[in-house]
Amino acid sequence: MKLLFITGIFFCFLTGAAAAELPVSSYGGQVLTEDTTWSGTVVVKGSVVVAPQATLRIVPGTVVRFVPTALQPLPNLVVQGRINVVGTAERPVTMLGALNGSARSSWGGLILLASEKKNLIEQCRIESAETAIDLRFSTLTLKATAIVQATTALLAYDSVLHLIDDTMTDCDLGISAFNSELDGKNVTIASCQRGGEFTRSGISLHGLKLLNSQHSGMVSEGSRIRIIGGEFIGNMLAARINGGEGQITMTRFQNNRETALHLSGSRMKIQRCLFTGNVHDALRTEDGQALILNNSFVSNGGYNLYNAGREVIAAWQNWWGGTDQLRIGQKIYDSTQDKSVAPVRSTPWLTEKPLLVP
Repeated sequence: MKLLFITGIFFCFLTGAAAAELPVSSYGGQVLTEDTTWSGTVVVKGSVVVAPQATLRIVPGTVVRFVPTALQPLPNLVVQGRINVVGTAERPVTMLGALNGSARSSWGGLILLASEKKNLIEQCRIESAETAIDLRFSTLTLKATAIVQATTALLAYDSVLHLIDDTMTDCDLGISAFNSELDGKNVTIASCQRGGEFTRSGISLHGLKLLNSQHSGMVSEGSRIRIIGGEFIGNMLAARINGGEGQITMTRFQNNRETALHLSGSRMKIQRCLFTGNVHDALRTEDGQALILNNSFVSNGGYNLYNAGREVIAAWQNWWGGTDQLRIGQKIYDSTQDKSVAPVRSTPWLTEKPLLVP
């Protein structure tokens, strides 16, 4: 048995044949100026910087532990060059604090600075970071990666982010993007305080799952939004879209505790979506000339559609859970109830649930 002591913390490693399979490397304050490969167990004390001309490769099964120092209480990895992390399902790469079960924000995270190369992180688990991945004018593909118990899982400024089969769980904030482009498939953000916050960004997500957010599932400001086949389930506020434009198609809004979808001044097409079991209003609009088409509204606690603006809302060819005109009207808030707001154009409506609704 071999004990490695680092700033008052010790790690235990096996000796003999097992040790040969788990080499231990230690870095602290270095700048990697040449291509470097990490394997086994890597201990980062403080910070490591990957220089612009260098590539850092991390191979399957590698465990990277970040240990604080007096000068760097939130140790991190800064990439100006290129990072290539490729684990496997059987042998993922793991990045975490000094000890298993470390508290949230026990280390800083990965920071990509002006790195517009083919950065890749695949089959990786990142635990208990302050900001797990922080992109600044950079490009990254994140594939089959799990980020857990971070303060912020993903933060992007003026960057391009590709997401495939990734999960963000039990974080304060799942994704935050400013002036960035984000596209993804089968992304799950679950049990976070806030799921996704997008400002002046382009967002295209297929199969997005926003589940059980304690505050808000998604908030968008002045962004282009395209969501297909999503699930917004069990959140407080499922989604609020302020300004911007785009579409949400074939998406389920279910069992959210406040308004499911709130559109404010946004030009959005909402088509073939299901709104069901939401405690308050299913869909609230405030101008923006939204089109509400071929959706299904069933068993919502508040209004199915609440128009709080001065623009007429086009909501033709939707299924309102029945064909009784009086009951349909009672679940739509517009100029019929309040002369200060505009009407909702809801006729003709469908006489049965539309096809292709989830």
